[in-house]
Amino acid sequence: MTNSLTYMIVILGAATVALSLYVAFSFLIKHVNMRGDSRRLTGALMLQLFGEAVLGAGTLLFAILAHTGHLPHIPIALQSSLRLLMFVATAATTIHLFVVIARLDHE
Repeated sequence: MTNSLTYMIVILGAATVALSLYVAFSFLIKHVNMRGDSRRLTGALMLQLFGEAVLGAGTLLFAILAHTGHLPHIPIALQSSLRLLMFVATAATTIHLFVVIARLDHE
């Protein structure tokens, strides 16, 4: 049962990360060709999706390491640093998107 769950997590996790990166890249292409408010919004959405991909990739990595038994061999400081990076990427891109939308709303 645990192996089946892990396989589903890995497949869904990898698909989610790939989807986030694909859509972020799509927004990047649109961002290059746009001007004004649309450009700012596509840029913010692109960054948000890259932040989401970082969080998803980190979660996927930790799931694989835990399942394979390698997680206990990784120093706690490195694990904590990776988790901090994941949360900073997500928080920063979420705040950035919020600020961009707030500015667009007040203009």
